[in-house]
Amino acid sequence: MLRTTSLIGFGSGTSGGLGPLTDITASMWGGLTSKYTLTNNDVAKTGSASSLFYNIRIINSAPVLDGDFVWQYTQIGNMGGNTSSSYGMYDITEDSTFSSTAFEQGLNSMTNSYWFMSGTGTTIKTQEADTELTTGISFSVNDQFKWQRTGTTLTLSIAGSVVQTWTGTSESLRFCMSGFHTPANINDIDDVQFQN
Repeated sequence: MLRTTSLIGFGSGTSGGLGPLTDITASMWGGLTSKYTLTNNDVAKTGSASSLFYNIRIINSAPVLDGDFVWQYTQIGNMGGNTSSSYGMYDITEDSTFSSTAFEQGLNSMTNSYWFMSGTGTTIKTQEADTELTTGISFSVNDQFKWQRTGTTLTLSIAGSVVQTWTGTSESLRFCMSGFHTPANINDIDDVQFQN
């Protein structure tokens, strides 16, 4: 994939007191990684008839997303439609609630989780913990998804437009993602990068 070296809205790839935009590495992922092909900063899910969700998270020697940060990637998969995929951030003190095989990854059982799930067609619905916030947010395959926190305000942007804002997010956060066992590649993402 073509590597993104600047941030939408920032131009130079650095902003304020943040460090440079940095690629993640495949070794940073934990969870059900055996169901994925993890290559550098690209993520591709395999298919299998296991009737489970395949959930992974950034946890091994990974950046701690505290204070201001940017986390971005290109959405390669179409998410598979209604409830087949989910992505989000959660408070690292709730690591034990994360599940590598459960529907919604355990995000709905956490106190401080900020996330979204695939909706009908190529739409998403956003959540805070178990509370649904906004439905029917459209996206296209190959859109850039960007999570950004400034102060205690966390935003999710798709293709340069803010689609959800969460306030009062002071926790150290961890990124996680999920895809239903079949078909393959529904929740794939590429060019995962962070800035903090």
